[in-house]
Amino acid sequence: MKRGLTFLLGILIIIFFLFVVPMFLIVINLLNNLPVLNNIMFRALGFVIFLFGFSTTIYTVHFHLLTGRVTPVAVEPPKEFISKGFYKYSRNPMYIAILITLLGGFLTFGHVLLLVYTILAIPAVHLFVVYKEEPELKRLFGKEYEDYMKKVPRWLPNIIK
Repeated sequence: MKRGLTFLLGILIIIFFLFVVPMFLIVINLLNNLPVLNNIMFRALGFVIFLFGFSTTIYTVHFHLLTGRVTPVAVEPPKEFISKGFYKYSRNPMYIAILITLLGGFLTFGHVLLLVYTILAIPAVHLFVVYKEEPELKRLFGKEYEDYMKKVPRWLPNIIK
């Protein structure tokens, strides 16, 4: 029962931040007659970016489910850290994918408040990772996680290696 509720909570959190908040911001944008970027090229590019970000989010959720962590959302402590798939290249591919999804949403719909939301999400996610997730993972997994931190960058992969 607890496992099912935790999974449901994780899904609801993802839906809330990727769909409910953006829809609310679109309504606020419209009600206040705020600027809207209305360019077909940006919309098409945005849709492709949105699909890439969302599918990558789903892909990373898959790895969380395979490791036994019921949800990828930080509502439960992890049983193990993930170092395969996209996690070989970045310690936080899910957060990158979520931010890409938000950027794609802005480009697709063009509402300025979606851009503000995306811009504000970047430092919020960074602070959450640095001050909550990484200390928790260091405490839980010790040297193994610290070695992983030395090999894999926090955000963008180093493709020049």
